[in-house]
Amino acid sequence: MLTQMEISLLIRLIISHLLTDFVFQSDSWIKQKYKDGWHSRYLYVHGAVAGILAYLFSGLWSLIWIPVTIAATHIIIDGVKTKFDDNIKSFSFDQLAHFAVIFAIWIWMMAPSFEDMAVLKQAVLPGIEIWIIITAYLIVIWPSSVLISKLTEKWRRNVNEDGNLENAGRWIGRLERFLILTLVLLHKYEAIGLLVTAKSIFRFSESRNIGEYVLIGTLISFAIAIVVGLIANMFL
Repeated sequence: MLTQMEISLLIRLIISHLLTDFVFQSDSWIKQKYKDGWHSRYLYVHGAVAGILAYLFSGLWSLIWIPVTIAATHIIIDGVKTKFDDNIKSFSFDQLAHFAVIFAIWIWMMAPSFEDMAVLKQAVLPGIEIWIIITAYLIVIWPSSVLISKLTEKWRRNVNEDGNLENAGRWIGRLERFLILTLVLLHKYEAIGLLVTAKSIFRFSESRNIGEYVLIGTLISFAIAIVVGLIANMFL
């Protein structure tokens, strides 16, 4: 049976990846990587960030092979991704590959001969509950924005005449998912209806094209926040 320490380690490695790909990577880095491919310096800087965060969050200071492996595979996966179009398919395969590497490392480390797990008792380990909550909020604030943006891209092309619309929608979406996740974690499901009503009023104040685009994005956003919240509650 998995121990609390072992589960916590996996969650913290996932958190380090989420921070690497969605918090400490700007849009300009992504565009530059797609432009220059393997010759882009940001590809290697991004890989280094992935290794450093994995090292810090793992708490296993003597195991240098962990950040080295994370950094190297991150560079390879992202380098291969630049050869394909930046769409929902390439995004999904990219994230699956990163998580597969993290999971493989974690499985390897769970071998009976692994003695350094004892270090986690003194490392950043207040319990898995706090790490589950942190992971849930990271998912609904940053990765969800990218996922929704790619899922609604074909509709956004038809309505995004104002350059501010996309950025405004992104921040509104982050805020609403933050609120919904909080309500789900607090088991205040009835309050979610207030957010739905507020977005409905906004929808009818816009043109049909923009209104439908906003409604599609809203439903996806709500669904992601609710599902993430329910999954987090299962572990809490």
